[in-house]
Amino acid sequence: MNPQLTPEDFDWLRRIRAATDAHREPPPVPGEIASRLCEFGFVTPDGAGGLAIAQRGREALLEQDMRDAEDR
Repeated sequence: MNPQLTPEDFDWLRRIRAATDAHREPPPVPGEIASRLCEFGFVTPDGAGGLAIAQRGREALLEQDMRDAEDR
């Protein structure tokens, strides 16, 4: 895991991914988390005032999920 990202950041990234995939608006993301995810290029503004997951965010989640599976 990126040392600057918390488990909560990844939880929010998963919520944003689910909303993007379902073509829904994600729930309001706390500002600090949204800023961090945007800074890393994991999410982008979607034009409607919300956030959408970027390819880089999908890759980060896949990598994190693989790490979690190794830890089990």
